[in-house]
Amino acid sequence: MKFKITAAVIAVILFAVILKAIGDSDLITIEDNVSRAQRTVEYSAPASGSGDSSVAYSIPPQTDGAGSPFKYYYFRLNETEKKAYDNLIEKIYNMPERVRIPSLRQDELNNVFEALLYDNPDLFFVSTKCTQISVGSLAYMSLEYRMSQSGYKAAKAKIDAVCDKLVSSLTDPRNEWQTELEIHNALVDMLEYKFSNEPDDFSTVYGALVNGEASCEGYSKAVKYIFDRLGIESYVVAGRATDTDGTSEAHMWNIVRINGTYCQLDVTWDDPVKSSWRTYGYFNLTDEQINYDHGSWHFDYDCTSVSQSYYAVSGLYFNSYSEGDNDNLAKAVAKQIEGGADAIELRFASASAYNAGRRTLTEGQNIYDVLYKAKKYGSVRNFSHTSLTYSESDTTYIMTFFLNFE
Repeated sequence: MKFKITAAVIAVILFAVILKAIGDSDLITIEDNVSRAQRTVEYSAPASGSGDSSVAYSIPPQTDGAGSPFKYYYFRLNETEKKAYDNLIEKIYNMPERVRIPSLRQDELNNVFEALLYDNPDLFFVSTKCTQISVGSLAYMSLEYRMSQSGYKAAKAKIDAVCDKLVSSLTDPRNEWQTELEIHNALVDMLEYKFSNEPDDFSTVYGALVNGEASCEGYSKAVKYIFDRLGIESYVVAGRATDTDGTSEAHMWNIVRINGTYCQLDVTWDDPVKSSWRTYGYFNLTDEQINYDHGSWHFDYDCTSVSQSYYAVSGLYFNSYSEGDNDNLAKAVAKQIEGGADAIELRFASASAYNAGRRTLTEGQNIYDVLYKAKKYGSVRNFSHTSLTYSESDTTYIMTFFLNFE
């Protein structure tokens, strides 16, 4: 029930913020005269390569109180917006009909509400509509909820049960990179991509972790929810992505901080739609790499290092390639196969490195020498070293070799 305004009210100003998924891209956006947060809160940040951006814009590593310990969007708000955010995050879990806030302009209201939902994936019980009501000199935000308090308690218990299972399965929770990899793999294995134009669970952490069905928003919020619990700094990022057919759509993914390095992570695009093999093409990319097919996003820290990428850590990333690299690649391939891989992905740092790898491995057929040596270095030997199929991408500089097991 909304707050009732009596006849004694002198002035009433209503601001409505309505969010819904649009297009085929499953991203929370704002309709009509309300701009997407990615636009409305944008401001001048250090240019890429201009130095240590963490000095220019320092976000405290954690925040106390309710919601996520890592509130990136909160720290981009002005002081009035932060006060409104603080009031809301303190009260919202009790599901009040209204919360006293400082009086906000339309754009400020947009910023606050989106910051709340982007920062805190556990607010899945909050409706995608809010209203600011000004009564004289006082202002309130009227909120709507998707479920009751008892319903939220039950839903969150189910979410946390799934998280408990995931966390208990981690091989080394102190190893951030390995933990990220295992959570990535678990989500790819358990989630099925779904999308609807209507507000539904697909866009929430509940839909992802309990129902196993999620849009890209659901994927990214599940990542943040789990990483929040593990103490790994992560954020959702809204932008656009261009598919292989050239279609550009709204999209959401994550930026994570692994071993002190900010990286781009898109679990949705690493989840194969029509195949069973995992891919790591969007596991800890740089800004330059993600911009091959993602755009219209903003983040205040540069992601410039490939050191935490799947390929670099796994010995599958090359700044150049020649026959002299065959032996090291064979060792990396043997390790991949022992880990259960039935496809091997290589990533190259540049077009020239990629072309050198293609000339050596496929045109020069050195890939067969690599596979022959991999049998020597590994314990798994029931794969062919004389036949395989492969794919190439001259956009992402990735070569994928699909093994034939005998």
